[in-house]
Amino acid sequence: MHVWSKRIVGVVHGAIVVGAVTALAACATLEPEGITAGPGGGAYVVRSGAPLVIGLESDSTTGYVWELQKSSGAALLLAGGPDFTPAPLPAGMMGVAGTTTFRFRALEPGTTTLEFAYRQPLEQSVAPAKVVRYDVTVRPIGRVYGLFERVSANAASVQHK
Repeated sequence: MHVWSKRIVGVVHGAIVVGAVTALAACATLEPEGITAGPGGGAYVVRSGAPLVIGLESDSTTGYVWELQKSSGAALLLAGGPDFTPAPLPAGMMGVAGTTTFRFRALEPGTTTLEFAYRQPLEQSVAPAKVVRYDVTVRPIGRVYGLFERVSANAASVQHK
């Protein structure tokens, strides 16, 4: 084999090794901040021990608040919330909307359905103004995916984060 051919083969092999190591490292990377679920509900997959944060748009000046109306399954633990964070106030404006945040911790493999209702607390007999549902699957830590996956609405594809 010619000297230049050996060098080219060596460079190609080196590039393949570097690419493979980089790809494997990316697959195994855990995101310690966990997952922040979108305000519209949906299906989510998290790993055991990971945090799940749900932020829902709200306006406390209207008297409406977000309540955890239903939680079925033992896969998640409510770790904090509801906490209201107001949006930045425009100059000269008072009482603007913000975000109500609920924090959960994924405990053990299984499924949990979370249902939140946006209502006035003193009007429990009246239907909520909004209802948002999250279907959460907790998987064991041994999976080689990132810390969470977002399942698309049509469930045909899974986006790994």
